[in-house]
Amino acid sequence: MVEHVWGIVAAAGEARRFGGDKLAQRLTNGDTVLYRSCAQLLAGGLKRLVIVGTLGADHQLERLGDAIHAIVPGGVQRSDSVRAGLAALPAEVKWVAVHDGARPFVRADLIKRCVSAAQKTGAAVPVLECVDTIALTRHGQLNGTFDRTHLRRIQTPQIMKRSWLEEVATQVSSSDESSVLQALGYPVATVAGEEENIKLTYPKDLNRTARRYVTGMGFDVHRFDAQRPLYLGGLHIENEDGLVGHSDADVILHALVDAILGGLSAGDIGSHFPPSDQRYKDAPSNLFVKHTMELVRSAGARLEHVDLTLIGERPRLTPHRDRIRAHLSDLLELTITSISLKATTTEGLGFTGRGEGLAAQAVATLSLPVVEGESS
Repeated sequence: MVEHVWGIVAAAGEARRFGGDKLAQRLTNGDTVLYRSCAQLLAGGLKRLVIVGTLGADHQLERLGDAIHAIVPGGVQRSDSVRAGLAALPAEVKWVAVHDGARPFVRADLIKRCVSAAQKTGAAVPVLECVDTIALTRHGQLNGTFDRTHLRRIQTPQIMKRSWLEEVATQVSSSDESSVLQALGYPVATVAGEEENIKLTYPKDLNRTARRYVTGMGFDVHRFDAQRPLYLGGLHIENEDGLVGHSDADVILHALVDAILGGLSAGDIGSHFPPSDQRYKDAPSNLFVKHTMELVRSAGARLEHVDLTLIGERPRLTPHRDRIRAHLSDLLELTITSISLKATTTEGLGFTGRGEGLAAQAVATLSLPVVEGESS
């Protein structure tokens, strides 16, 4: 059983490098940095929050109502603030997430993945690969480099058992709870983090958060073949005629891949997975989606929403809709509420109306970072 997780939001820093109260800065939609950080934690399933810091009305926390359990003053060091947050938690709370108040762009999906991983192992943190060479310097000169193969950048929220965090908080000051936890011999699972989940440090970081939204469209068609299994949305649909194709002919996923590629302006499914390539003979289309999502991440993009329509007289989609949406939620790392899946017929007209095959349409909405010189 998944237990409730409460949050401690670190909001007591002096923000010297920012040059002002960064937590009260307004984002493009009018939210403050701190409000957005807290609202995302709640959207990710956390039950209630303790805010550690000296805050005023300009931080907008009143908008969260009783989801804020307490606001307590911070300490000189981060460990002091964590202890203050722990002391404000009810005794029955067993799981805690520590999050930087200056990380307003953490996504609900990432929080949920961290919670799931933590409650299997005891603790979990989001991490990012190090794509640049990491060097040690001394007196303004290089003094060696590190093998980045196993190096990772650690983000928040860091989620762990309360009893473990209480032990961490007794240690010397640290800006990262998970590293102290690991040093104490506790297991800490890692979850793939997100580049957008930055910690605002300098005023220019606010510009990095600007994003532009794009839409891609996809369409696919396959005819029926009673000798093949039917795959729709990545799942095997039993007791139904399959579809003809070089791969598994999953008409929904093929349309989806084309829609995402369209949003990225990255060609079409045939250019990435040509039917002449024997590697893709009878291949599951889940592989195509996973590859496409890698392209999304490489572009610094984010899939925000998909709208899928199956067109045909059969099979009935209703008995399978929830199962397909749940599968797509995992495959795309999207909440189910961001996945629309519906079906329609052509009222007996055309090849789908005659029951000769199936078609599918897909619309994908993505957001991409605004590059210098572009308008958001």
